[in-house]
Amino acid sequence: MSKDKISSSGNLKFAKQDLSKVDMRGQDLRFADFRGTILINANLSETNLTEADLREADCQGTDFRKANLQGTFLRDANLRSADLSLVTNLLAIDVESAYIDKETKFPTYIQIKWKTEREYSCKDIIPREKNGRREKERRFKDKARIWGNRRKASERRVEEDRRAAAKKLKEKQDKAKKAKGAKKK
Repeated sequence: MSKDKISSSGNLKFAKQDLSKVDMRGQDLRFADFRGTILINANLSETNLTEADLREADCQGTDFRKANLQGTFLRDANLRSADLSLVTNLLAIDVESAYIDKETKFPTYIQIKWKTEREYSCKDIIPREKNGRREKERRFKDKARIWGNRRKASERRVEEDRRAAAKKLKEKQDKAKKAKGAKKK
């Protein structure tokens, strides 16, 4: 399928196919299955990849410029030397689950700090509102999409308080048992 134009009107299952150098520019590939697909040097610029599955896909050198990556699954995808500049809806947490290198180009709203050749940290640069504040709970909401419904911080605190109270009660009971045992002797 090298250098072909693919129609998005048919079946969107491309799993484990060799689509090297394919031109899918401007296609609507929502919910497409690219698991394990070889997309080396493919052109996916201006495509709609909303909720597409690119897990374990080899996208080395692929052009994603101006693509919509909202909800795209990128776990274990090879994005080395890929051009992700100008993509929309890409999250730092999605980048952390993929393989990248220093040649990978990112949009300006994602910051990569390299610690070593293989280790890096990645974070979203959240734009400030007019009043100078950042959006509230954005990072928490982003993680919730990947890891399922998570409890709010206040709910975790309540649970921690219950655990602490139970631990104190157990310590008090143990202390009382020791005191009773010492009186009997």
